[in-house]
Amino acid sequence: MFKWQYSETVDTSATSKQIWSIWTDAQNWPIWDSELEWVKMEGPFVEGTTGTMKPRGAPVVDFVLTNVEENRQFSDRAKLPLTRIEFIHRYETAADGRARIVHKVEMSGLLAPLFGRVIGTKIRTHLRGAMEKLSNLASAPADGQSRQDAIARIGRNI
Repeated sequence: MFKWQYSETVDTSATSKQIWSIWTDAQNWPIWDSELEWVKMEGPFVEGTTGTMKPRGAPVVDFVLTNVEENRQFSDRAKLPLTRIEFIHRYETAADGRARIVHKVEMSGLLAPLFGRVIGTKIRTHLRGAMEKLSNLASAPADGQSRQDAIARIGRNI
């Protein structure tokens, strides 16, 4: 089976609970991930819940939440023609106490090399910036701002 993968790591001052609150607010993922037009979940943020999302310039994609561990990590998996794509999102604390966000994308299947060239190029271009926006949005309320103020501020910078 063919594979393609890419990952980014961003240090963050946000706590795991702050990051988790942004991750579980799926309808607002487009605020920090400019490659998404909209996201809809069909239930609570738990393993097995399904949803749909609309990437910019692409058709609507059905996805399912997998490997959901509160305040730690989750994955969402979708099917492309002859290929599966999985987005793995983790919050980690290093031995020196620094916190970081890790987002990894894996594609596997017959057309993974093709989708890696097409979709992977977009992922490489925007993933780090999206993660930095996620970190800023998550930590903003700790600075005395409301979540809505933070959303408005981050949204203006997209």
